[in-house]
Amino acid sequence: MNEEDPKPGVVIDVTPDDDQEPARQAADEPAEQPPATQPKKSRSGTLPLVLALLALVAVGVAAVFGYRVWTDLNNDLAAMNARIGDAASAQKKLQSSLNTATSALKSQEDKLSDQKDVLAQQRRAVDEARDAFIQQEQRLVDENLRLQEREAELRAAVADVHRRVGRSGTQWIIAETEYLMRIANHRLILARDTETARVALELADQRLRDTKDPGWAGVRAQVARDIAKLSAFESPDSAGLAARLSAMVEQIPQLKIARATIGPERTLPERVAGEPAERSWNTLLDDLWSGFRDSVRIRERDEPVQAMLAPESQFFLYENLKLHLEAARLGVARNDQAFVHENLGTASEWLATYFEQDDGTTAAIREGIDAILEVDINPEMPDISQSLRALQVRKKLLDDVTPGGSPIPAEGGVETK
Repeated sequence: MNEEDPKPGVVIDVTPDDDQEPARQAADEPAEQPPATQPKKSRSGTLPLVLALLALVAVGVAAVFGYRVWTDLNNDLAAMNARIGDAASAQKKLQSSLNTATSALKSQEDKLSDQKDVLAQQRRAVDEARDAFIQQEQRLVDENLRLQEREAELRAAVADVHRRVGRSGTQWIIAETEYLMRIANHRLILARDTETARVALELADQRLRDTKDPGWAGVRAQVARDIAKLSAFESPDSAGLAARLSAMVEQIPQLKIARATIGPERTLPERVAGEPAERSWNTLLDDLWSGFRDSVRIRERDEPVQAMLAPESQFFLYENLKLHLEAARLGVARNDQAFVHENLGTASEWLATYFEQDDGTTAAIREGIDAILEVDINPEMPDISQSLRALQVRKKLLDDVTPGGSPIPAEGGVETK
């Protein structure tokens, strides 16, 4: 802003007075010798001009100062507007955050209310469970009292039975001994289980020892002899034999077949092909017979085929050999000596007939088969029935000596009279 653009609202009048115009014109004219009173008049005409200039300068300074003040006010107003806008945006954000917090608080209040309901339900359930537990505890206490009363009654009944039956304890021990001896005989005869039979006889001997009756010494001596028989008996290693047969089955795919045919083939005479020009209706029959001989192959074998398989079906030959070895393993598990020998004999014969003898796998399988054939899979089991007979004889003697005694429970818990 310059001096020509004063501040609005301020009017500066710079028009000279009419009295000062002649003085200015006189100042512009050449100076003449004034009279003695002229200097005083020019002094009075210059003073208003100076005052006007000073007023003009003051007005300009005021205008500049006013412009600066107006500019500062505008800047302050713009800054204030900006701060107001920032404050408004901050207020909006604060209002949004407040709304979010309010909604979150409301959601928390809802969740807290739900949790309070769940807690109340759980508290009611706990109270109900506590009541039920108290009732159950009371029932258990009552049942315990009834059981104690029942136990006391049973103890009294058992004591009464012991008073009435003097020799019942010994008779029960003898009955248990007889039962153990029967178990030993059954396990040995039916399952060929010598270990279980030996343990059963040892328990029977302990029961006889608990009687503290020297009259059972003969029976205990027979039991000791039977235990010695079972200890000296060596049962075949069925698990080891089965494992060896399984190893042989795994080696069968490595065998090499000696020849691809069952018997020697008959060599046919070489056929001389005739010239095409020689063929005619007269040679048609000869051509048909020659073609038939070429399409049919004749083999001769003096002995019957035991494998009953075609030479091209090598897979079936291997599988049948595996089946014989598996059948032998089943026979080992069943202690069937004849069945094992039959299948192993067939397998050994097939190895000698259809497979190469120089092969190490063939020789190893044949040696394994021969070793298993030498094992007695079903040896004769020792006789341990003499202990049971001796016990029964001794018991019958006691019954004859003291008739009318208490009945001895037989096997299975049934009393015999």
